[in-house]
Amino acid sequence: MDRPKRNILWLILGICGLSVLGWLVNTFPPENIPLLILFFVIIAGTVFFSSLFLFKIVRRAVLMTIGVVVWFTLRLLGLRELWYPLLLIPCLISLEILFQKR
Repeated sequence: MDRPKRNILWLILGICGLSVLGWLVNTFPPENIPLLILFFVIIAGTVFFSSLFLFKIVRRAVLMTIGVVVWFTLRLLGLRELWYPLLLIPCLISLEILFQKR
């Protein structure tokens, strides 16, 4: 059984996304909605490409991206309890099990 090779382009896009994210966070304050939307888009792209490079499975990369974006959204809304990420992880694991190909 042939395993798909890791594409170095996904790693390069993930690292570029991290550098753009660092520049955005250090340059602009999060005061208006368009910058927050841009922040979440950059976070989603960075996490997607990095996890796609690590896992080599698009389904897992999408679930990881959804988890990170939901976690940052909860933090933005002021929900910073320890229970929220602890409840988010089993939800993502159950979605992974649900969407597995049989």
